[in-house]
Amino acid sequence: AELQPLEAALRDQVDGATLLDLFENEEWWRSYRAEFPLVRVVMADHLLAARGPDIGRAGDNLITLARKQRLSSGVVSIGDRTYVMAASRLSASPEREPVLLLGRPVVLPAVVAPTVSQIPRFGDHPMVWGLAVAIGLGGIGLVIAGRRRQDAGVIPEPILHEPTSKFGTPARPRAVAGTIPATRTPPHARGPITDGKAMSIPSVGAPMMVATSIPRALGPAQVGSVFGRYRLVDRLGEGGMAELFIAEASGVEGFTRHFVLKRLRPELARDKEAVAQFIDEARLQAGLVHSNIVPVFDFGVVGGEYFMTQEYIVGRDLAKLVNRQSEFGAYGLPETLAYYIAHETLMALAYAHERHDSAGAHMGIVHRDVSVGNVMVSLQGEVKLSDFGIVKSNRRVSQTQVGMVKGNANFMSPEQARGQAVDHRSDLFSLAHVLHYCLTGRLIYTGENDLDVLYRAANGITPEDLIGIRKLPDPAAGILEKALALDPAERFQSAAEFADALAAHVGGGKSGTAKLMQRLFAEEIRRERTSAAAG
Repeated sequence: AELQPLEAALRDQVDGATLLDLFENEEWWRSYRAEFPLVRVVMADHLLAARGPDIGRAGDNLITLARKQRLSSGVVSIGDRTYVMAASRLSASPEREPVLLLGRPVVLPAVVAPTVSQIPRFGDHPMVWGLAVAIGLGGIGLVIAGRRRQDAGVIPEPILHEPTSKFGTPARPRAVAGTIPATRTPPHARGPITDGKAMSIPSVGAPMMVATSIPRALGPAQVGSVFGRYRLVDRLGEGGMAELFIAEASGVEGFTRHFVLKRLRPELARDKEAVAQFIDEARLQAGLVHSNIVPVFDFGVVGGEYFMTQEYIVGRDLAKLVNRQSEFGAYGLPETLAYYIAHETLMALAYAHERHDSAGAHMGIVHRDVSVGNVMVSLQGEVKLSDFGIVKSNRRVSQTQVGMVKGNANFMSPEQARGQAVDHRSDLFSLAHVLHYCLTGRLIYTGENDLDVLYRAANGITPEDLIGIRKLPDPAAGILEKALALDPAERFQSAAEFADALAAHVGGGKSGTAKLMQRLFAEEIRRERTSAAAG
């Protein structure tokens, strides 16, 4: 979408036949001709150029989302074939809202491919897997960018994400809710700079649908200003739906306390779906009171702008911790620390999964975005799970459309990646990926581009992956092999059961984690807090 010849052709308003001829014959498009046999360029409300099979209206939703969020992706059935498709808004001739849509066929193994009768309907076209596209700060969205990645298998520091997860494109460093932003990016994590709303496979946080480079109208909430009863001390970052600030609340006798203030972007204040999703996140997370979950303290509206405040954790997310370790040549965390962090996260999941409402009805909570970017570690060695923005629950007001996938492809269970129904065992599969990353410093799912990673996530662990997992020291090998089973019935059946398998191996984990955090981040955080206070 960023190729200069393509932009130039659109600025010159070439006709469809000329544009198609460029796609067929020009050298600058040669590498994409074989990889993406399906190509569409849409201008305003008409199709300018098309290459490949007739897809009817199958790409309409992706095009609409791309115009709104820059990037979108989906996997759809067209006739007897399944295609992975991605759409991107083009920068040339913005008044005509041009969008580039690319697609390539995939062949699903028999164990993965649903029958036609099992494929959920989305409009008039069957959706095999739907991958929504919308990044913000409560989860992450899947984004298929088709860009070549660097350092596959190593997670750059995650980006702020929203209700869908990120997945596959190189990401920039980000500050995660509840943390102070890091000032350095590990050498292996450096790559093309992208907007904080894009998601990335190698990067962890984040994220699966993703929106990148979205213009944002500046609202009144600026560092140093007063927002309701809070003073905004520092800006942590933003995603497709919200901004994060360190905020200070003052009381009598000079009392002050810092929070992380999450503010819905002002241009979304009238978007009913965005508001409902934001309210859902605040309501659900405020009701989860557990020592291993980042709590929500406040929710409200200031000048028509929705916000919530969360606990301000002096620390870093797990992605930054593992990445910082790698700067010193240590790939992965010490085993005891990795088991401890996984165990504490499982305690948070066990609580959430078993949560009942005031009437005693089971809430059916599934986090759906358990990833290293959403596990926070404090300087005191505390571990807390954050970002419940895309949680599945029986009590949600907003609903995920049929076939839509939300989460981070790097950590997704196969059933989640396919857009199928998920339960709490999907979170346990994701947590196993987190544990593997903690132990090794590397992702299991890698590939040459985003589509490869998505395909891998939908198919699950391969025999080759198992060979590497079985080389890990006990008890990691056996635990991970069980937790990463393709069939949910063969995995741990509860977070408590998974935690019990780790319990005997976490002794001294908290103190060891605190010492490591102090060694790696204490001075950096002290400087940042001093700078924020001075500002």
